[in-house]
Amino acid sequence: MKAVRDSRGAALVELAIALPLVVMLVVGMVSAAIAYNHQLALSHAAREGARFGATLPTNNYASMNDWLDAVATSTVGDATGTLAVGAPGRSVCVAFVHPDGTLALDSTKRRLDTGGAVAYDDDATCFTDGRPDSERRVQVVVERDSEFGVVFWSSNLTLDSEAASRFEAALGG
Repeated sequence: MKAVRDSRGAALVELAIALPLVVMLVVGMVSAAIAYNHQLALSHAAREGARFGATLPTNNYASMNDWLDAVATSTVGDATGTLAVGAPGRSVCVAFVHPDGTLALDSTKRRLDTGGAVAYDDDATCFTDGRPDSERRVQVVVERDSEFGVVFWSSNLTLDSEAASRFEAALGG
């Protein structure tokens, strides 16, 4: 008859080896899901912000700065908290683009908010979109940082999204 080996401690050793790997995998998946959720929120906010601006008449506002503020506020609201004040690396750029425009409410102007510091620039855009100068359009670019971590290792990611929509609303004079 063969001697039976005692294997009472084998399960504990296997758990000690496998558990850290499983925990790292689960934490990594959760961290990646959070970053992906941030990216989806940024994409949604950029699209919705550009579309909102494309249908928002400029003649309802006293200045182009006020109009740009309204579009930026709508964009941040559509980000479901992802672009809240204090979010790491937060940046919101909104531009009304019409290089051929000559009126105060029908010429290129940009609003750039980087971490709470807001700047307005004439004849500036958020990005090069390749559309003709004769086309009025609204550009929106949103950006924030997100951390991707796996227990003992982490990395900062810069997430961003951009959108442009043809301007369809009434112009001010």
